Amino acid sequence: TYANGDKEVLYFRDFNSGAMIQNIVDRAKKAAIKSLLDTKQPGLSVRHLLDAIVDEFAENEDLPNTTNPDDWARISGKKGERIVYIRTLVTGKNQESGRAIDTATNTGQYL
Repeated sequence: TYANGDKEVLYFRDFNSGAMIQNIVDRAKKAAIKSLLDTKQPGLSVRHLLDAIVDEFAENEDLPNTTNPDDWARISGKKGERIVYIRTLVTGKNQESGRAIDTATNTGQYL
């Protein structure tokens, strides 16, 4: 939510990068190797890829290590109107609902 009251929904595609794609591929390959050792069935399956995508998205759904929406916007490359409220809309693997971040007192410098 922006300071003027406007709202914007961001999707995983807005944060996708080559590094994220590489992580998905690496996870899928690792799962395929484990599957080969367990079942003796070679190959990378669609299930390996889908599981890798879900795991990577779950890992990346966490907001950056900050409790200040303005810091989050700067880290994420969002420019323009000041952001005053952020929350996740995605439901986690364990059916947890989205989380919000609130402005807190300065707790130190994070990199």
